[in-house]
Amino acid sequence: MLEKLYKTLRVLIYAIPVISIITGLYLILFPIESFNYYPENPELSKLEISQAPDKKTINFGVFPMRGYPNVDLRMEIKTPAKRKSCLNDSLRVEVRKTYQSFLYPEGEEITNADQLRDFLFRDNKTSIPNGSLLHLKPTNEVFLVSRGKRILFSGPEIFLAFGYSFDNLIDVDKSTLDKFPEADDRVLLWTHPHPDGMLFQAFPSHKVYLSMDGKKYPIASKELLDEVWKENYLIPVSDEEAGNVLECRPEKEDLANQKLHCLFDSRKFSASLGRYYYFSVKLLEGCGADDISVQSARINFISEKSYATAKDSLRNIFASILNRYIYQRYNIN
Repeated sequence: MLEKLYKTLRVLIYAIPVISIITGLYLILFPIESFNYYPENPELSKLEISQAPDKKTINFGVFPMRGYPNVDLRMEIKTPAKRKSCLNDSLRVEVRKTYQSFLYPEGEEITNADQLRDFLFRDNKTSIPNGSLLHLKPTNEVFLVSRGKRILFSGPEIFLAFGYSFDNLIDVDKSTLDKFPEADDRVLLWTHPHPDGMLFQAFPSHKVYLSMDGKKYPIASKELLDEVWKENYLIPVSDEEAGNVLECRPEKEDLANQKLHCLFDSRKFSASLGRYYYFSVKLLEGCGADDISVQSARINFISEKSYATAKDSLRNIFASILNRYIYQRYNIN
């Protein structure tokens, strides 16, 4: 009996690290990115939930590091017994892909060069406008100019995810970079919206916008922008009304148990530009956000189990190693 138990324990001792290695490799090749909301521990939460001003919608958004085909949303909700009717199968959840700054309310149109110049050089006394991308020679560091201050990109992943292009870099030396003091948020993080001074072009309308002070200001024409800043660049984003919304109606059984589950296929966002996933829980007529409290929420971005996904994961790992440990160390451009 003891010998049999001993053999079983030996098998378990060897099996546990093998299983751990296999599981680790699986998650590396087919990653899952998770975002959680804990109302009792907001410092542990990776997303924030807010109410729309009219209290008819519960909103939250996340910015995954990569593109994923499957988006799995699960929420536990609570509502008073007398408001149970607020949880029926007419409740719906919408998600759209965009950028946080493009969700800002629209400001007044910028119609002349002086007005536009004021925005582009707000708090900036140099000849390099806000929104410029600076590459510090001979290093691999790239900075963004906003309100006359510089913000560092932590790596190429976040640079590309925010819609920027390496074709728009301006090479500068340290003396030029030092004209821009460090911003309070020294490094641009995934949780941040685009800083003030960013230029967007929406499709299919081709309208041009500049974000500043919590608003997006339409610019009268691209020609006006070219007149003030010839070397400008525009971050592409989808129009709000461009079919850029996926909808889910949760199952009646889940809602009866005060749960909400939606699975979205992000491949249906084929024409969508932007990497920020913005969710809206649309409440029923006669119900408000105060009638429903979110007990917990979890969003999983799930990779497709395919050879292409595994190859892409290995390529990203290799590129990250090259950038962080080879290019930066030896200043290879």
